[in-house]
Amino acid sequence: MRRSQRGFTLLEVLVAVGLLALVSTLMYQAMSLTFRARQTISRIEDLNHAAQVALHHLTRDVSMAYLSNHVDRKEPAATTLFVGSRESLLFTYLGHERRRRGARESDQGVVEYRLERDPDGRGYALIRREKSPPDTEPERGGAGEVLVSGVREFRVQYWDEKAEEWRDEWKAEMEDAMKSGLGGEVAPQVAPVGAKLMKAAQDQMLEEFRLPSRVYFRLVLEDVDGTEFAYETQSRVHLQAPLNF
Repeated sequence: MRRSQRGFTLLEVLVAVGLLALVSTLMYQAMSLTFRARQTISRIEDLNHAAQVALHHLTRDVSMAYLSNHVDRKEPAATTLFVGSRESLLFTYLGHERRRRGARESDQGVVEYRLERDPDGRGYALIRREKSPPDTEPERGGAGEVLVSGVREFRVQYWDEKAEEWRDEWKAEMEDAMKSGLGGEVAPQVAPVGAKLMKAAQDQMLEEFRLPSRVYFRLVLEDVDGTEFAYETQSRVHLQAPLNF
């Protein structure tokens, strides 16, 4: 007897194709979510790395800030300063590194941090400008570089140890000390007789030119999706009093 043979009906084929399409769609969505999550994590890691690099530069440079009273009143070759506001900072420091053999540079330099329009068009960028050796025009010259892009907020505050409070601005320029007669050698009429007494008197008069004991930084970055990431840190200033020895 001939055995009857049967194939798939049209309905069975349609159901199989539908199930295959459903499974393929679910697999595609799962893979798409995985790739998007991976891209998001990668962007966050890039932001964290950029923020860590920027804050490392900030804390390292500020920790080595200094003022010096070793100034020739007649022919000053350089001026030291520490001028800070809520969104910018300009100061002299002892952390410059020579990157070219034979360069006429030293460990002394001028560093400036400020916000500028991002060259890539993503809001603002944190710029670091450095010049070595210091001269009488710290606001000009030097080489600038973009530390981090996509900056939503950059805020700086300065700890006043005497008043025990945070300040939004700090200004200490040895050029002002020279103009007031405190820079360089002490005038005989305002200093006691004797080298030690003269130095002690000058140290006391230079108290108003001290640097903050700590500096606080807040950096807020924004990714391409508009999500904000905030980072905070502090740096201790080691040489708070002007060098006067």
